[in-house]
Amino acid sequence: MATRILELSTVVEAAPEAVIDFLITLDRHRGMHPYLQSATVVASGAGDGGPWWDWRVVERPAPGPIRYTIRFPARMTRVSPSSMRGSVRAAPGCLLDTVTTAEVGDGGVIVRERTTVTAPRIVLGYMAKHAEIAHARTFSLLAGQLAVG
Repeated sequence: MATRILELSTVVEAAPEAVIDFLITLDRHRGMHPYLQSATVVASGAGDGGPWWDWRVVERPAPGPIRYTIRFPARMTRVSPSSMRGSVRAAPGCLLDTVTTAEVGDGGVIVRERTTVTAPRIVLGYMAKHAEIAHARTFSLLAGQLAVG
């Protein structure tokens, strides 16, 4: 297995709690996340890490002219009012572990995300590239979504 780390940040005008409320609710990302077709909560609970939700996600990536559908589980955990953790098993042996924080800063709320992509070396570049495309687009549209939502 190999790993790659991706980091993103953006500034929004919303309360940190509202940012995390939005990001932890995956079905609200449709239209922002370029591959997302659907996301459905299949279980929820609370543990030492905080309240969690298990999602069943359907995505339709398009590497070039080829489109295909993938289905995978994701767990979103609310670590604190202003932070969350995501664990996505996008394919066999491929894990995306994401930590997201929202903190008041200069000019608004600074939203930071750090994603660790772990995958077999042969597919690591592909997995990291598409995670970065999807998350960067979502982050680029986040301020607009929070302004209307």
